[in-house]
Amino acid sequence: MKGKRLSAMAVAAMLGVLLVPANAYAANADWTAGNPLIAHALGEYDGKIETNSQEAFISSWENGYRVMEADFIYTSDGALVVRHDFDADGSYYRLEIEPGSNLVMDSNTFQNQKIIYEQTPMTAVDLMYLMTTYTDVYLVTDTKDTDKATVQKQFQDLKNIANNIGHPEILDRIIPQIYNEEMLGWIKEIYDFPQWIYTLYLQTNVDYAETADFCAKNGIGVVTIEKSHLTQSIVDTFQAKDVQVYAHTVNRYLQFEDLLAMGVSGIYTDSIKPYELDWVGLENARKLSVEPVNMGSNNYTLHTMDIMGTKYVKLRDYAAMLSANGGFSAQFDVATNTLALKNSGTFTTLGNELLLKESDRLITKRAENKLTYNDAEVTLTGYTIDGDLYYPLQGMLDLTGHALETKDGVTTVTKAAKTEK
Repeated sequence: MKGKRLSAMAVAAMLGVLLVPANAYAANADWTAGNPLIAHALGEYDGKIETNSQEAFISSWENGYRVMEADFIYTSDGALVVRHDFDADGSYYRLEIEPGSNLVMDSNTFQNQKIIYEQTPMTAVDLMYLMTTYTDVYLVTDTKDTDKATVQKQFQDLKNIANNIGHPEILDRIIPQIYNEEMLGWIKEIYDFPQWIYTLYLQTNVDYAETADFCAKNGIGVVTIEKSHLTQSIVDTFQAKDVQVYAHTVNRYLQFEDLLAMGVSGIYTDSIKPYELDWVGLENARKLSVEPVNMGSNNYTLHTMDIMGTKYVKLRDYAAMLSANGGFSAQFDVATNTLALKNSGTFTTLGNELLLKESDRLITKRAENKLTYNDAEVTLTGYTIDGDLYYPLQGMLDLTGHALETKDGVTTVTKAAKTEK
């Protein structure tokens, strides 16, 4: 990522053009399905909250969040960065940073000032690059400004960044939070985002019925309301218009339970994790799948997980199956951080080198080990899930010369047919 990063000032100077038909998207709250949790300020990392840091983003993804909220603000030299504020008693205090003589940092100072001594600050460019790697993340914006010029500059910058890093599709995973009705039109002049949130914390004397009508008429599928302001009547008013309600910011499980009983669809949270959803009567949308397959004369079970639209298989399952049907082995060398796969020998175990955790939390991390097959290095992205290695199922089939065939509901692993050169 660092090698490809553009400076925020350079991106701000570049123009991007992206044409999207109006009303191209029928759904107005697709992102809410299976996502009752929004990681506030990119979530918690190492016990620290409200950091908006790179580490917080990655940790939140690893813990199972797929919707994250980020704060945006400008530096003194006009770079859009991911930070709540530049107030002496605000983010400086929370992030353990000593304020300088100029409270509003320039972009160079911002990027070189660690958050709570070790976490990495991000420009908007850095955050967008992360979204090109973590392609299943939705980003909720908290831009705070309510004047037209600043609002449009912020979203024009986000649009330009997406275009100029070569990934305009990221824009369809950005969910703008609007603070008043006018802001919807201002942003649509820049880009017609497919999904929106109307946050009401800056509103006074809210007419909830009128707000619900506005949301319903304008395709805004979600409102978010400060938890202490919510009542059953307010939730019912929005639900009558098919508008979902999220609450912010909630870190107590009992409070979450009460809000769910009221009909709230989800919450912004610093610390409640997706793998804790069963504590409040919900299910974690991320699950391991158990898939029966045949190979030779025996039946096997493969544990798989969908990761960013690709089916990954537990290496232990795949290795044991091939080992019993022609030979296969896997040896992990701690000293060289290399996992050596071979199409011969007998698979026994990978041992405890990978720090397996029987937590069932489905904590998913990108694997950092080198991979070889028959002594040749292989480029195949792996992940650990609770410490157990997973690789793309199709990638493993291609690597080992196998294929899947399904007939009459039975899936069989076979040798792949050789193609003529």
